[in-house]
Amino acid sequence: MKNRVSRIVSFLLAALCVSALSAPVSAAGEGRPVYAADVQNGIYEIEAETLNSSMFRIVGCTLTVEDDKMTAHVTLSGRGFGKLFAGRGEDVDESAVSLFGEDGEGRHTFDIPVSALDTPIPVAGWSIKREQWYDYDVVFHADSLPDGAVAKSGNGWILPCAAACAGAAVIAAVAAAVIRQKRKNAGGER
Repeated sequence: MKNRVSRIVSFLLAALCVSALSAPVSAAGEGRPVYAADVQNGIYEIEAETLNSSMFRIVGCTLTVEDDKMTAHVTLSGRGFGKLFAGRGEDVDESAVSLFGEDGEGRHTFDIPVSALDTPIPVAGWSIKREQWYDYDVVFHADSLPDGAVAKSGNGWILPCAAACAGAAVIAAVAAAVIRQKRKNAGGER
């Protein structure tokens, strides 16, 4: 009976290891931040959204990745914001404020430094009409990058899981050998 249990445990551990190691590697960080070092240098169309307002609506976004830095060129839905600051309105440093540009349709565009994808980035937009700063949180979605853009998986669980599986398999094999040896010594080998 013990030998049978040992075989079942070994089989289940082996199946778990194979399953974990053959799992598809996601281009996105699966909700975890994806940093510039994880993305191939290049220029990509990427999806972006404002989490806490429909007034600061992003209708287009290009992400530039170069030398472990990311910058998003965002196009807003209209012309209501004249300045942008990467941070909160209460912390605005006028020397770090970006003035708007325009696309071919007259919509305002801005460049935003991106510390990580799949994580909220605080920005403050200066309302031309109300003449005050408004705070927003913008997320740039790593899963909208094309295949191959992410250089590293961002799935830091694969190696620790593989090591744990290998360790568990070794322990199961040693335990099975010990059980066999005890049976042999007791004269009960079958």
